[in-house]
Amino acid sequence: MLLPPPPSSLAQALAPGGSAGPGARAAGPELEDAAGLREQQQDEEAAERGRAGAMAGCTQRVPAGTNLEPDGASSEAEAAASAAQEAREDACPRWGAQHAGARELAELYSPGKRLQEWISVILCFSLMAFNFYNLIFCVRWEHAFSVVAGILAGVITADFVSGLVHWGADSWGSVELPIVGKAFIRPFREHHIDPTAITRHDFIETNGDNCMLTVVPLANMAYKLVSLSPEALHQACPWECYVFALAVFVTLTNQIHKWSHTYFGLPSWVVFLQDWHIILPRKHHRIHHVSPHETYFCITTGWLNYPLEKIGFWRFLENIIQRLTGEKPRADDMKWAQKIK
Repeated sequence: MLLPPPPSSLAQALAPGGSAGPGARAAGPELEDAAGLREQQQDEEAAERGRAGAMAGCTQRVPAGTNLEPDGASSEAEAAASAAQEAREDACPRWGAQHAGARELAELYSPGKRLQEWISVILCFSLMAFNFYNLIFCVRWEHAFSVVAGILAGVITADFVSGLVHWGADSWGSVELPIVGKAFIRPFREHHIDPTAITRHDFIETNGDNCMLTVVPLANMAYKLVSLSPEALHQACPWECYVFALAVFVTLTNQIHKWSHTYFGLPSWVVFLQDWHIILPRKHHRIHHVSPHETYFCITTGWLNYPLEKIGFWRFLENIIQRLTGEKPRADDMKWAQKIK
């Protein structure tokens, strides 16, 4: 599904040299990797430029070798100037894996969290396989249109749910919150100051939380598939197809998100799905990573990003919550971005 281009205020976030086109890929894997590396560097540079507000307190760096004293300046003055320059450089945030906040957030990933992710992945994909096998025998030709419509509705719902969860975790809450802080909010804080960290996560860490979210609806579906009569299953088939599509795409959202930050080495079928905007494209998601990360939250397909931005949906919700609670959106996110030691 192709959407209209983003509004002009967001278009500047799309740096030139987007995802390599078919011609570039046809030129060979070396050119594809080189183009992907350039895109990844542009992505990180755009994120760093976008955080200029967070770096407003940093003193402008003095170029190395600049003479700060009048003629005849002493070596002591030059040494002091050099030390002052190094102190100013240390005071400025550095984005990426070496950022102080990113390192601290990565260290909060615990063995208990890892165990929860393993259990969630095993349960989720076991239930998914069981449900898919049983759904095949429920589908009948007379339900073809309603099944297709249900699957499409499930994908759109998954995209909206991904945006709602992403917006909530990005904008509100704190890593210090009991239970949910370190377990679920921490990855969102890490992602904004080290956007490529997700590409270094394995399958379990990438998908564990989303698998946990879908275990309950998949388990409920499995119970109905083995307990309902054939006639009841026949009537409920379109609805169950909707729920199954919703569960599958919610489960895969973080994997799709990871692919949107992977600029080389992707399978050709993933690049095809991105190029045709069947799943979240890389260039499209880059808009979200311009500070202060206040738009384009949907990360499954991204189909709803433009219409939700057009009607000001997220700003409307933020204004309501801010008036009711006095809390400022993304305050905790900015706190971690400004962490320097």
